[in-house]
Amino acid sequence: MSASLRAETPAEAVRAMVDAEKKFYETGQEKGTRAAFLEFLAEDGIVFRPGPVNGKEAWAKRPEAGLDLVWEPTFAVIARSADFGYDTGPAKWRATRQEEKFTGHGQFISIWKKQKDGSWKVALDCGIENPEPTGKPETLRLVVLDEPKAAGDFNEAQKSRWDVQEKFTQAAKTDSAMATLKFAADEIRVFRDGHSPSVGKEAARPLLDASAGRMTYEMLGADMSRSADLSYTYGKYSNLRRKGTEQGHYFQIWQTDKSGEWKLALDWAQPVPEKK
Repeated sequence: MSASLRAETPAEAVRAMVDAEKKFYETGQEKGTRAAFLEFLAEDGIVFRPGPVNGKEAWAKRPEAGLDLVWEPTFAVIARSADFGYDTGPAKWRATRQEEKFTGHGQFISIWKKQKDGSWKVALDCGIENPEPTGKPETLRLVVLDEPKAAGDFNEAQKSRWDVQEKFTQAAKTDSAMATLKFAADEIRVFRDGHSPSVGKEAARPLLDASAGRMTYEMLGADMSRSADLSYTYGKYSNLRRKGTEQGHYFQIWQTDKSGEWKLALDWAQPVPEKK
């Protein structure tokens, strides 16, 4: 029996999810990046090119170019239902393994869902490019979401989730940075191209302020764990700033805290590349 089929508790499941991520990487080293994505993406898995598209269809169209893509998870979170989670960590790449140095560095973010056969597949994958990291890398941290003090049913939790989403969306129309910080978890992770990820409200503030504006969101997709404690949304945004209006795509992860309140745990945004 595989490890994924034995992973009945959240603590077991988060380790199985991370093991799947590591196997994903190993498959890339053995068979190539394209083959690895085609094997580990869910049938309806999403990637950004630059907008959200079906990942398998996008990777099927790409030839195997010999890209050497190296990554490892350093932070992973699992829902109490033990079948829905996410992880993130550093990545680096070079055109081929024969290249002496890696030419790019970044961070990946992946949503993982347990399938009916017990395997783990990627439901959504995105990332950023950032400067080459300095210092020691993070050690792997595994998180199982807390049981709320007062547990409600799924319908109540779902209604609460979308109520909070609406309040956040309305607040962002006035000031996106203030809205994000207002609804942020204490350890919010913010991802922006060209910058190392920030962790925590104070660390995130400069990064959020730098791109602050009057933001409107158009949700294109969402999902939630069966335990109604972990959720994500993605779609388009339009950000009215002093320099003009910026168009782009967003991806957010929301999770409940000990009191059962929904908090913004991860925020990724990427402007649409300017046409040359």
